[in-house]
Amino acid sequence: MSKIKSFKPFYISRIYLLAILLVFGLFYVHAWLIFDVAGDFLRAHPWFIEHFSSSYAGKIIILCCFMILFFAHLLEVVGWGIFLRCAGLVSSVTEGLYFVGTSISTLGYGDVVLTKPWRQIGPIIAIAGVLKFGCSTAFLFFVIQTVWENSL
Repeated sequence: MSKIKSFKPFYISRIYLLAILLVFGLFYVHAWLIFDVAGDFLRAHPWFIEHFSSSYAGKIIILCCFMILFFAHLLEVVGWGIFLRCAGLVSSVTEGLYFVGTSISTLGYGDVVLTKPWRQIGPIIAIAGVLKFGCSTAFLFFVIQTVWENSL
């Protein structure tokens, strides 16, 4: 109980505010990667068909979009892991990466947990992760559907 009282309310509020700002910042980066970068691959479908056979063009576009989304999620894990380490909430970056990886994927093993005043950050990470995985899934479905329609 003495550890919790030793934290100043301003410090706790600041960490939570930074966590919420990180959620919005990472979601912006995720949306940018989906709409601008991966969207450019999708819009370049005629170029891919011109330079590759039509059967490979769609597969290349889907693979590129998948890789972009995969790295977007890895970037999110790294961003959260560094945040947790810099805030002093975990003992190492690798422990932070592990905690975020299990939280963001909603796997949630529970073998690494945050101390009491910080436990709500885990659900915040999980909610943000589920939303981003949902957006990624919807976008990848859209890409596959668009490639499928253009290939027929």
